[in-house]
Amino acid sequence: MIGTLAAVLTTAAWLPQLLRAWRERSAGDLSWLYLGTMTAGLASWLVYGTSRHDAALLGANAVSLVLVLALSAVKVVTDRRRT
Repeated sequence: MIGTLAAVLTTAAWLPQLLRAWRERSAGDLSWLYLGTMTAGLASWLVYGTSRHDAALLGANAVSLVLVLALSAVKVVTDRRRT
């Protein structure tokens, strides 16, 4: 139960950042190194969760990965507009 709560909270933590970036049409304050490192980390957790057959790890990290990729997409679009 604690693991599921932790998974829900850490996954939900991405929503405010994504909504802010979408609303402001800017993700310029996020570095590509950060987004790349986070993406690699989440993908690694997915591999680990798969090997452990752990639904909480799989679910939380799959959703988090989708949110980080969406945030990266906002950054791509807004970075292109600036140049």
